[in-house]
Amino acid sequence: EIILPRPSSALKEFFALFADKKFYEAYFTTLLRSLVAFAVSFAAAFAAAAGAKKSRNFERALMTVLPLVRALPTVAVVLLLTLWTTSRTAAVVVTTLVVLPTLYTNAESALSAIDAETAEMCRVYRIAGKTRFFKIYLPQILPSAVNAAGAGFSLNLKLMVAAEVIAATAKGLGTLLNADKINFEAAHMLALVLAVVLTGILFETLGKFASRAMVKRYA
Repeated sequence: EIILPRPSSALKEFFALFADKKFYEAYFTTLLRSLVAFAVSFAAAFAAAAGAKKSRNFERALMTVLPLVRALPTVAVVLLLTLWTTSRTAAVVVTTLVVLPTLYTNAESALSAIDAETAEMCRVYRIAGKTRFFKIYLPQILPSAVNAAGAGFSLNLKLMVAAEVIAATAKGLGTLLNADKINFEAAHMLALVLAVVLTGILFETLGKFASRAMVKRYA
């Protein structure tokens, strides 16, 4: 049981989580950190993709920086950030950095969905920027962006928990996992992992359903 608990033991611990005040505090703290990191990386990814679409020089600069960001050793970056900042900040920053390249690729794909002829027509007829964005561009971008958001947040949440474990971040799921490891509470660890997995699946599924609904709406 200490090393490999029975599935029934892990499920029992999982359902017991819903009566545990500490779990709710840790769960929503981690979820909030994940939302902050995701919002920053999502906005930065789309801003960078838009800039790359307008400027070749900016795109070349990004193609130099992004491979470096992808190559960063996550554990080393977390440990360095805990020296320079707080453990909470370290978890948010490293999650943002790791997710950013993936979201940039998704943002680039979403922006490429904009029809070139439609964009040219808008320029020729001098359609107002607000009208152009909300009536023409947004309906073409939104389905892909929402789908990417669901998958991106799922990845973001898993990375946040890992970063919390490494940085020993207070009041998060990573803290509970660290405590379970020290106390050899394998069943409780598996219950927490299951909670994270189900949350990730939920957000990814919601993203897919929302994306399909938008495709039908704007078709």
